[in-house]
Amino acid sequence: MSDKNNNEPEERKDYMRDSTDNMDHPPERKEGLEEPNVKEMPKIKIGVAIFVVIVLIILAIGIGFDLFGLMD
Repeated sequence: MSDKNNNEPEERKDYMRDSTDNMDHPPERKEGLEEPNVKEMPKIKIGVAIFVVIVLIILAIGIGFDLFGLMD
């Protein structure tokens, strides 16, 4: 029994060495679906885009209902 206890640490070291050598390393390149790289617009650009859309809507309504007196 004493031989078994004395050999146990070496067996453990061998087992750990084998198991760490056989471990699969994570792949360098991810496989499958990945989240796309999306650049977010700064808040100023979003504000300008919303302002332009609102102005175009007001112009379209104004021309459509002849609020500017263009259809005399």
